[in-house]
Amino acid sequence: MKKLLFVCQANAQRSPSFELWFKQHRAGQYDVRSAGISFGYPYQIVDKCIPDTLEWADIVYCMDLEQERWIARRYPEYLSKVRTVGVSDQYPRESPQINRIIEYWTEREDL
Repeated sequence: MKKLLFVCQANAQRSPSFELWFKQHRAGQYDVRSAGISFGYPYQIVDKCIPDTLEWADIVYCMDLEQERWIARRYPEYLSKVRTVGVSDQYPRESPQINRIIEYWTEREDL
């Protein structure tokens, strides 16, 4: 089973929306987690979590270039796993708008 990690700034809206959507619509097809890069939020990629996040994932989907650059600066050895989705941080968690974006994106990416 392919392991997907979705990363955004705070792990408050975008990446958990992707994680939940995959768990609801692609259950059993993918092992999915989400994380953020900012401190003070639910689950962040920090040094102590590297084996359980970036190393764990087969593919790391960053919501925008900010997260990709953050990984490239701190953990360049994982950059080959990184792909950028291109979703801005304007949609509420699990909103109809972000769900439509996820549906379109998964169709386009054949996931």
